Amino acid sequence: MQLVPIDKIKPGQLVARAVMDTTGRVLLHEGVALTEEYIQALREKGYMRLYVKEPDEAVDVTIEEDVSPAVRARAFQTLREVYTSIEKEVNQLRAESSKDITHAFESESIKALLSDKGPLANILEVVSQILEEVLSRSTLAGLTSIKSADTQMYDHAIDVCALCIMIGSVVGLDYARLRQLATGALLHDIGKIFLEPHVQGRSQIIQHTKLGFELLKSSESADIMAPHVAYEHHEHQDGSGLPRGLRGSNTLKRNRNMPPPIPTLIGEIAAVGNVYDNLLTGSDKRVPMSPDKALRVIRGGAGKTFNKEVVMAFLRVVPVYPQGIQVIVRSGRYRGYWGIVVKVNPIALDQPIVFLTHNNHNMRIRPEEIDLSKATDIEIRPKGV
Repeated sequence: MQLVPIDKIKPGQLVARAVMDTTGRVLLHEGVALTEEYIQALREKGYMRLYVKEPDEAVDVTIEEDVSPAVRARAFQTLREVYTSIEKEVNQLRAESSKDITHAFESESIKALLSDKGPLANILEVVSQILEEVLSRSTLAGLTSIKSADTQMYDHAIDVCALCIMIGSVVGLDYARLRQLATGALLHDIGKIFLEPHVQGRSQIIQHTKLGFELLKSSESADIMAPHVAYEHHEHQDGSGLPRGLRGSNTLKRNRNMPPPIPTLIGEIAAVGNVYDNLLTGSDKRVPMSPDKALRVIRGGAGKTFNKEVVMAFLRVVPVYPQGIQVIVRSGRYRGYWGIVVKVNPIALDQPIVFLTHNNHNMRIRPEEIDLSKATDIEIRPKGV
């Protein structure tokens, strides 16, 4: 399985991970053979990349999902309803100041949307479903979902939510705190719906974090700490983040001797989840990173950008080489051979079990199982990277 730019996909290759449309329904199921018509339709819908596999792959691996397609579809539809409902009410205010938009949150129409009988209330049910699924896992799949220009905001929110729940579980948050974290992570970018498309860079970060915080703070449905995730997911440990330049202590326990305001732990967890998924997803200007490279970026940012102890927890649940991806041997007796990761080792996330399917002359061989936790002379990297 490889993540391939849409323009390089060949007819006959198979969908390796399901693709959803803008309503949250599955557009193409895993295993569907791609045709020229399918590829063109996906290109027109704004999909830039797909996970694909060859129809004659020697090893068939069922890719695990952090969130099942059914729950993802429900979360997608709920987020879409929340965002569009609020957006309709404030659309005319996009050109106004942040102060004017915040003032609009006090209107009866917005209050109705934020009440426990409005669309935002449905988020809590979705959060419970995502919590149940993610907490049943020992590690994450380590792959981001397929995103188009129209679905990216919602799919990104779901992916970040799943990752944050797993990190929160590892650091020992109780269920109530995990629920606050999950709710905030699912809604962490809601402030973007108030921004004009041309607002980018620092201004975009400052405005969407502040507006997201003020909106969720006005809600009857969001958990009391959830707004802080929207407010703090772009803050850095060294004080260089936005919007408030908060300084962290690089510990899980809050250091009350530091000058206020003190960042919340759930905000620091969301900062890691947000960046990791953005690195995997890429953008028009930046190609997506392979999981091993994205992990190195997160590890390299520990202490300065990200809370060190949160990063340590993150590295315990995200595989370096996720199940299903193609890898090539870079050292040892099988140098140049390549194959597919068939199983992640939960104790050593950088040492999966690999089935080698091709030799160093790119010729198919009888699949040979290599357990990297035992074959210590072998190093691998994602194929094509």
